Amino acid sequence: MFRIINRALLKAVTGLSGVVALSLLMMTTSSCERIGEGEISVALRQDEVSAAAGSIFMGVTASSDWTLTLEFADGAEPWASLNATSGSGSRNNVILSFEANSGEVSRSLDVVLISANQRASATFTQLAEGEQPTEDPDYPGLVSDAPRQWMELPAMTIESGCAWVFHNMTIDGKEVRNYSLYYDVENRLSHWVAYPLNAHLRGTGSRHDQFDAKDPKIPVTYQPYTERGWGVDGYDRGHQIPAADRYRSDAHRATFYPTNMTMQNSSLNQQMWQSLEDAVRDWSDNSDTLYVVTGCVPSEHFEYDKGGNRVNVPAGYYKALLRYSAASTISPYLGVAFYFENRAYGDRNYSACKMTIDALEEQLGMDFFPNIPDTYEAAAESSINSWWGLGN
Repeated sequence: MFRIINRALLKAVTGLSGVVALSLLMMTTSSCERIGEGEISVALRQDEVSAAAGSIFMGVTASSDWTLTLEFADGAEPWASLNATSGSGSRNNVILSFEANSGEVSRSLDVVLISANQRASATFTQLAEGEQPTEDPDYPGLVSDAPRQWMELPAMTIESGCAWVFHNMTIDGKEVRNYSLYYDVENRLSHWVAYPLNAHLRGTGSRHDQFDAKDPKIPVTYQPYTERGWGVDGYDRGHQIPAADRYRSDAHRATFYPTNMTMQNSSLNQQMWQSLEDAVRDWSDNSDTLYVVTGCVPSEHFEYDKGGNRVNVPAGYYKALLRYSAASTISPYLGVAFYFENRAYGDRNYSACKMTIDALEEQLGMDFFPNIPDTYEAAAESSINSWWGLGN
């Protein structure tokens, strides 16, 4: 499941070099709360959802055979199901599906994991019609959207002070997804932004800087001030989803939300990062869909923006890419990843920073693209095919 850098640990490693501190963080952060004894646990991607029917992903941590069951309230008719009730070893793509709740009150169930004579459980709640997801008690107004199953989404656990939200756009009179983000209030940045990309979704047009836009799903008081730059020398307002990836009017404006901006080294943003963004669009033109996750790694370094907000300066940036092409003679799914320190590189050779998705997952403690069909997952995540044209 998705890991959030532990904030107390960030303070503890202040004073170490960026590389040493980041390495320490990656080795010691935990992806989900342990429930029960020993080494088994079950974690829900979201433990509270709206009344609508849907499904969420779950993670199982175990080192041997296990079984999963759903325990409903006494006398309640089953209203949810699992796509897997047994297995062996850890797994992060178990799906919990649930019916719409047409009742007047919320309802809950327990997901119970049994392995090696140990028991772990997690409670899942579905709200009633008209009820709203619970606000974060420590951050008034901060509410996550109900989870989705989109191919581009990493596995994640919603932590206090963070929210997952998505933004739609209009194409041919229909609402389709634009992008989603995992926002961190304390650091005033999104850990990652995820979206699908192809020529149809991108649209045509030209860039129109609209830095006065605000994210309507995150309280403005939690967002950085980006209208007139950071006010900090050497840093650009680096987009995570580039403005050039969305030219339709509503979609384009949404790329200028402060929640999509980070303090990115100006040289990196204008040279190597920009070259990679151009390449990503080229790759998407030769794909049915290219699924993109762009993210940053928070550091112990903070600066103040022109609005007086304390904003984290990321230690690094990454992109994880999954290409889908039904007509491919190689494989319908191909993957590649990149990682950059937040510094000037002096050239545009992004190929030097390539890695497999597996390698990026190990470095960050994340699980990208958990929805890849099992048949193709290993090949897509463990190697870099020559299709990308990145050389050896």
